[in-house]
Amino acid sequence: MKKLCIIPALILCLVILVPCFPASAEETKYYRSGIYTYTILNEQEKQISICEIASQDKKITIPSELDGYQVYALGYESHFHNDDSVIKEIGGGAKETLEELEIPSSVKYVYAFAFSHYEKLKKVSLPEGITLCKGSFSECSSWKDILLPQNTTCEDGSIPYYLNTLEISSPLPAYDVLNGTIQKLILSEKGDGIWHLGTSWVTVKIKQLFSPENAKKLVFNYAEENSHVEKLYVNGADTAIEAKHIERYGDVTFGDIYTVDHAKAISFAKKNKINYHVKQAGKVKKVSSKKKAKTYQHQWKKAKTITTSYRYNKKTKKWTTHKKTLPTIYNIYGKKTKNGTYKRIASTKSNKIKTNYRYVKIKTSQIWETGKDNPQ
Repeated sequence: MKKLCIIPALILCLVILVPCFPASAEETKYYRSGIYTYTILNEQEKQISICEIASQDKKITIPSELDGYQVYALGYESHFHNDDSVIKEIGGGAKETLEELEIPSSVKYVYAFAFSHYEKLKKVSLPEGITLCKGSFSECSSWKDILLPQNTTCEDGSIPYYLNTLEISSPLPAYDVLNGTIQKLILSEKGDGIWHLGTSWVTVKIKQLFSPENAKKLVFNYAEENSHVEKLYVNGADTAIEAKHIERYGDVTFGDIYTVDHAKAISFAKKNKINYHVKQAGKVKKVSSKKKAKTYQHQWKKAKTITTSYRYNKKTKKWTTHKKTLPTIYNIYGKKTKNGTYKRIASTKSNKIKTNYRYVKIKTSQIWETGKDNPQ
């Protein structure tokens, strides 16, 4: 139920003298509905923004509707245009206890500084197509593993620095989105294939960066300051890499590059004298199957996975090679009927599997999996 917040006359006088909300030509009205306080953004479109959450719960799921209005945004509208002269976070007491936040698809904007300094916040579920305005989740130091879905727009400082895992579905073009150390940066297969990465970096150190098979190009130009990728995993044979030195901008340097056979990344590594590693996995030629009760036991001959490392010696100006065997990862595809369609059902390091699927195909993983038995 919508309730207009009425302020007694004496307090109203004080508010006029010292506004507690950003001044405007027309006084902003705030309404209460349960634990939420909101303001109407657009009466005709029935859109509101939640400004306060009066709750001590550790987990909060934001509703998509309140009092017949679409919850279109979170935070104070005055900060939509990134006016950071006054940082105004979402109030109501949730800041002290909130650990997990679920945001529905109705929400299109998280306004500037809305959840800034929510230091206990550990997990945020974001919808596709959302815009995170300036500083919206800045200083949320407990939020270490972040998934940004498709068509997420991030403005500067909108996510915390120093992350364990960051998975993105599109480039982050704004300045100062990434800063500090990121243990693992994953580029999603859902991206359009061309990744402009450097523009959002200030002084970034990435321990591991994984690019998908469908990536067409990785562009590391226009970093604000010098940045470094310790291990770059390029899983696409046709993925090109560009990291030019541009005047007045920082450079992005690389430790080691891990890629696949006949990859374009090999040419980039050779040209820039970067150590590189090439993964080659053998193929499974035949699968034997036995029916046991209502399940099927499938088994196959083990295949080898070998990585060849190429290291450049600056003193001798020569490359040295070294081969190493890695555990083979088998991707299992199954179908229950002869005329059915194969779908991926499992991955395993074993050379046998028990399943309900009568028909299976086994394919060895040719790519560098995210965090699975990769060289240390």
